[in-house]
Amino acid sequence: MSEVFNKCRADAEAHALAEYPREAVGLIVIVRGKPSYVPCRNQSEELDHFILHPEDYASAEDMGDIITIVHSHPDTGPEPSLHDIASHAASRMTWWIVGLKDGAVTWHEMPAAGELPLEGRVFVHGVIDCYTLVRDYYRQELGITLPDFHRKDDWWHNGENLYVDNFARTGFVPVDTPEQGDLIVMAIGSPTPCHGAIWLDGDVLLHHLYGRLSCREVYGRAYRECTTHIMRYTR
Repeated sequence: MSEVFNKCRADAEAHALAEYPREAVGLIVIVRGKPSYVPCRNQSEELDHFILHPEDYASAEDMGDIITIVHSHPDTGPEPSLHDIASHAASRMTWWIVGLKDGAVTWHEMPAAGELPLEGRVFVHGVIDCYTLVRDYYRQELGITLPDFHRKDDWWHNGENLYVDNFARTGFVPVDTPEQGDLIVMAIGSPTPCHGAIWLDGDVLLHHLYGRLSCREVYGRAYRECTTHIMRYTR
C-alpha cells in the first residue's frame, strides 16, 4: 500500500481509538489527486452500529471523489457482519473495517461491488428493502435519485409513517390510476402504510417484501386491497 494510503489508515485507526467504545465512521476522499481520510459523525444511538451523518457525506462530496467508506468494530475483529455485507453491496463502494480487539488493530477490505439486480435480492431491513428497491429502480431505469431515509425495523408499529410523511419532499403526488414506474404504497400487516412497490405495464408489481427475495408479481386482489396510495414522481 502506498504511503498516502498508509496515512489514511493511520488516521482512520486514530479516529477509531478516539471514538471507542462507539463505532467510528469516515470516508476516503480523493482531494486534489491524493487520498485523505475524512472523519464523520456517527448518528447511531447504538454502540455497535453506525449511521453516517448526511451533512458530513455531502461535505465530503464537495471536497472531492469519495472512494471508500471506513468504520470500526469495537471489541471485535474486522470481519463484516451480515448487515455490513448488505450495506456494502448496496453502497457499490470499497469498504474498510477497523477491528479493535484485545489491544490489537486489524483490518478488512471489501472491494467495490457492482449494481445489485432489481430481482432476486435478499432482504435486510434498512439496507436492502422495499424502499431500497424503489430508489434503485428510479436511479437505474429513470435516472432519478431519490433521497434515502434512516429507518429502524418495525417503524410502522412504533408511531412512524415514513412513506406518507416523506411523499412531498421526495417529489411524489397522489394519482388515481397507475402508470409505468408509479409508486404503489400498501399497508401489509399494519394499519400504517409500510410497503412500497413499482407498478409496471401489464399490471405487474416490482417489489421486495419483508423476508423474501425481490420479484415481479401480478398486482392482484390481495395487493389492491392493501393499497393506500398511488403516487407519481413529478419533479
